[in-house]
This record gives sequence, structure tokens and C-alpha cells, in this order.
Amino acid sequence: MKLTAFADLLTIDHPAFNRNTVLLTEPIKELYQIVRHILLVRESGCCFTAQSGVGKTRALVLLEHLLRDRMPELVVIRHNSWNQQVSSIRAFFKHFLTAVGHPELRGETFDLRHRLVRRLIDLARVYQSPFVVLLIDEANAMRLEDFLFLKDIYNELDREGVQLVTIMMGQDPDFSDVIGHLREMGKSDLISRFARRRQSFRAFSYKEDVASIFAQYDSSVWPAETSQTWTQFFMPTAWDAGFRLENETTRFFDAVKKCSPHSVHKVGFPARQFFTALRRYLTVQHHRDAPGVFPSSEAWDDAVDFALLADSIAEMKGEAKRAQGRPR
Repeated sequence: MKLTAFADLLTIDHPAFNRNTVLLTEPIKELYQIVRHILLVRESGCCFTAQSGVGKTRALVLLEHLLRDRMPELVVIRHNSWNQQVSSIRAFFKHFLTAVGHPELRGETFDLRHRLVRRLIDLARVYQSPFVVLLIDEANAMRLEDFLFLKDIYNELDREGVQLVTIMMGQDPDFSDVIGHLREMGKSDLISRFARRRQSFRAFSYKEDVASIFAQYDSSVWPAETSQTWTQFFMPTAWDAGFRLENETTRFFDAVKKCSPHSVHKVGFPARQFFTALRRYLTVQHHRDAPGVFPSSEAWDDAVDFALLADSIAEMKGEAKRAQGRPR
């Protein structure tokens, strides 16, 4: 009993079960390449939209890491619009000053605004960066005041020779409603500057998307001081007999097609439910791992069913239909 409890504790602590673990997926690679090109051609920004559960927030976390790692001269700031729904403009500036790491949060609104602008300019000069890249999560929660604030900051930085580049991530169809509201108010200048270029952050749709993640499980090591891969941790006996998770890609897709025959490539499936299915699969196989025992194809049927993947795909289809009727 104690051995089982210890094994369960190790499983809970495993990176595959840690909500803060972010893997480099194919959609995130595509996101990075688009943003990289935006910076190279000196665009003012880009808006990415996606449906619920696709992994928008984690994508921005990894995008921030990739930009800092591959373009270390950039000033990159990640901001959450949902969390900034605060009662006053002073509180908003305090929140933003915290995001840029400024220690002084006292003062009147003008002082806070001036302090924020100077902080951004100082960061750009320290890093010798021509850009300040602002990653905005939950952009579907933005209001007119937020876009006006971005315009002010853009103009202030521009006067100092620094370009503000905004990368927004929002949920559709809600973000389309935000842009539609700006259009109704005649704020085409804000749309042109911050929301003209729209891109989709796609869900998992292809075998390559899944194979890439499975391969990372087959090669990532935990605990760090060992040579034990993630897959090997859960299925040590099967691993020694030649089992590799990447080889299960086709079986996984077969299970998804059973629950949603015509929608896999059309709308894809959300990352949230995919990783739930994967955790279910590994947990079950962890307890079944034994000499001569290899997982059957029904194991993926069980995992996909447990993750309610069919329901999630149906919801994505419904959201996609609603989004088609919204003006962009």
C-alpha cells in the first residue's frame, strides 16, 4: 500500500501532470514564425484568435520564452486583459507597472502613466531594442479605453524612436464582437493600427501535431538526474520491450475519428481535452504495465471517451459556425 501511495505521489509530481508544463507544439511553432515575420517587416502587430480550450494562454507563455531565447535583445512584456478589468484608471496603471517590474506604484494618474512610459523606454534602451513587444492575453476582454491606452503608448514610444508591437490573443467569436464594437463607434484608426491583421491560432488537427508531442514524451527526461524518459516512467516494462508513444499516433487518431468521423481535420480538437486523454492513457497503462503486456487500440478509445473529446469537438464546430457570421 505504501509503495502504491509513493508511486501515486510521483505521478502527481510528474511534469506531464503539471499544469505549468508547456510543450513546443506545431501550432506554437507556427505562431512564433508569424510573430517573427511581423517583427522583421516592422508591422505594428497582429491579432490571433482561437476557440476555447485550444491553449491560448500557454501558447503566449511559450511565445514569450521563444522570443526572449531567440531574440534576446527584445523587450517582451506579457499582459492579461482579463485581469485588468479594474475600478479606476489609476488601478489599471498600477497593474501595468507591476507587469513591467516597476517598484513604485504611488502617485496620481499622470505620474503613473509617465512612469510607465519611461519604464518602457528605459527597458528598450537597456536592451538596445528597436521594439517593445506587448503580448496581450484575453484580448476579447479589451475595451475602447484599452485601445486608446495602446495608441497613447504607441505614440509616446514612437517619439523616442521605439516601436510598440502588440500581439493579441483572444477567443472567438468574442474578439470579433470587440472589433465590431470599435467599428460601430467609428474607431477605424484603432482597428487599422492594432487589429487589422488577423490570424487563427489553430487547434490540433494533423498527425504531425500529435506525433510531435508524443516524441517529446519519448525523449524528455524526468527526474532530471536520471535517463528515464516520460514515457518510460509510466511504462518501464513496455519501454524496455520497445514501446514508444510516437508509434501510437495512428491509433490515437483512429480513436478520435470513431468519436467524430468528419470533423478532425476540419475543426481539429482542443489541447485541453487532448492532454486529458493522454494523461488518462498513461495513468491506466502505468498500472497495467507488465511483462508481455502491450496496450491495445481500445486503450485509446477509453482515453478519448474519458476526455469527452467528442463533446469538445462538437462545441468547437458550433463556435466555428457562430464565428462565421460575425464581421471581422
